[in-house]
Amino acid sequence: MPTTNSRFTWVVTLARIWSLITLAFLGVAFVATTAYVCVAMTGELAIYRVAVAVLSLLVVVSLAAMVLVFRGMVEAIVSSEQGVRPLTDHLKRIESLLEAAHESDRRLIELSQMSDAARSLLFRKAEIEAMDELLHEYLIAQDYTGAEKLADDIEKRFGHTGQVERMRAEIIKARATTTEQKIDAALGRIGKLIESRDWSQASRQTRRLMQLLPDNPKIAALEQLISDARTKHKRDLLEEYGQATKSGNVDRSIELLRELDKYLTPPEAAALAESARGVFKAKLHNFGVQFAIRVTDQNWNGAIDIGRQIIRDYPNSRMAQEVRQKMSTMRTLAATKQKETGAE
Repeated sequence: MPTTNSRFTWVVTLARIWSLITLAFLGVAFVATTAYVCVAMTGELAIYRVAVAVLSLLVVVSLAAMVLVFRGMVEAIVSSEQGVRPLTDHLKRIESLLEAAHESDRRLIELSQMSDAARSLLFRKAEIEAMDELLHEYLIAQDYTGAEKLADDIEKRFGHTGQVERMRAEIIKARATTTEQKIDAALGRIGKLIESRDWSQASRQTRRLMQLLPDNPKIAALEQLISDARTKHKRDLLEEYGQATKSGNVDRSIELLRELDKYLTPPEAAALAESARGVFKAKLHNFGVQFAIRVTDQNWNGAIDIGRQIIRDYPNSRMAQEVRQKMSTMRTLAATKQKETGAE
């Protein structure tokens, strides 16, 4: 039995109404035919009239059975559609995850081809953040010897002279502050992470603080604070997405969908699936219009750029297939036009 949230519930309702009306007429026909059989059993040609009446009864019963079968088929088809839709959404989500994994693998390959110096620059920010987290653990625990040794090790192993000087200045300052002041400073750092929506690092630093000072009420309240801030941000994104779709701002809607993908649970994502399909379909339509305009203007390089975006963002669409077929021709036309322009 299909549930009320199906797009085709109206079809089931219509089939039920039609079947009830038809069965009512067939019921009347059955009663009338039965009465006729009783009357036809007397008089001349009784056997022929009875045969016709019995045949009519069989036709009525057959039609009633066909109506019931038709109604059952409609309900079965609608129920199947309901079951297939979530599976389709799930497969699309898997496809997105596979594409993300492919992109991650590509970046790892690029990273493996980089020089040691380039990798060092790329990870410098992450290294500094890790050093700061470890330093603040020592300071909150008032382990100044461990903090100074950390600074010495960083200077010997990595250099980072400016970073080491800042760390030593922070150690000197921490010696002159109370534990409560150190806690307030740590809370301030976590507050900045919450403002920048770096939820993972905020949670990681909170867990470390809780291990060091499990009985401090300010630290104990941090997990709920992070959860509330994250929930509020998700709610704000959903509200902004609703406004963007209502105003027809397709580009902003897609940006918000990609941001929301980090926050939505599977049921929430399923609830937005229909809306998201409409947004991406509108974006594809806009791409198609831009592509057609550039082809009409013989702006082949511009058409190639739009074509690449279509293939990248909508690789399985019919438009992407058509663009792939035209890319070679457009590259040839672009090269020819460039030569003609250079010759002039």
